[in-house]
Amino acid sequence: MSFKETFNSKDFVITAELPLTPDSTRESILSDAEILQDCVDGYLLTDNQYGQPHMAPAYAAGILKKNGFPPVLQLSSRNRNRIALIGELLGARATGLDTLILVRGAILPEGYEPRPGAVMDTDAKDLIATASLINEDRKLGPGDETLIGTSATVHDPTPDTWPEELLAKADAGAQLVITQICLSIDVLRRYMEFLVSHKLLRRFSVIVSIAVVASPELAVWLRDNRQGTIIPDDYLERLSTAEDGETAAIEYTAALVREIQDIPGVAGVNFAAAGDLHIIPAVISGSGVQR
Repeated sequence: MSFKETFNSKDFVITAELPLTPDSTRESILSDAEILQDCVDGYLLTDNQYGQPHMAPAYAAGILKKNGFPPVLQLSSRNRNRIALIGELLGARATGLDTLILVRGAILPEGYEPRPGAVMDTDAKDLIATASLINEDRKLGPGDETLIGTSATVHDPTPDTWPEELLAKADAGAQLVITQICLSIDVLRRYMEFLVSHKLLRRFSVIVSIAVVASPELAVWLRDNRQGTIIPDDYLERLSTAEDGETAAIEYTAALVREIQDIPGVAGVNFAAAGDLHIIPAVISGSGVQR
């Protein structure tokens, strides 16, 4: 069953990012997928996470799909022109990749040499609108409509906050939002209440990204290097005093998943790639959330 089919049939889904690196191979991708096959509904393949070049996510998605693992393909508008992006969208449709997460993308890190020329021919909203037009174009022949997703950053809204970017993405055709990492249940509750107040949950579903953070060093690295990451100070203190950081991380994240499941409007959780994938099944088991 594809992720789109599962998403349309379940109230709460679980996805996980599969880390792609410059040395990723068919074997390493399948080995990572097998670790999570009994506890996730889909595998998110991010596009140049942290600005790091690696195997094109579409190829990795093809490897997963061919071997029975449901991929969720992320495609960024950065460093591709419009023609290349349309080719990617049409290729995804033709090969049956029915769930796309369309984002702006990360800048290559300082020191990357030789430095490529920057390309910013379109942004995430234009990319979403293009994917939506492809869905509607009957001249393209038979093919299921793609589930179009995008990203958003959880934040603590103020009384004068206006969700301009999310409204524009919804207008462009986004049906699903996967947030950046948020490990604060209080901030997340207020953010979801904010989306409800602006009637945005009538227009798209929300999957919340979390991470299993087992050390203070990893927590600080994520906050410094992954845009929009929220890790509360009390959890950092807990990690700093824990005798076993991995056990503390499993307990905290499992409890977090349980609480997230009870927030109205949340359609699932996404485990961001952060450390050992083997920890994720323990978290899901400890949460009591059924796949």
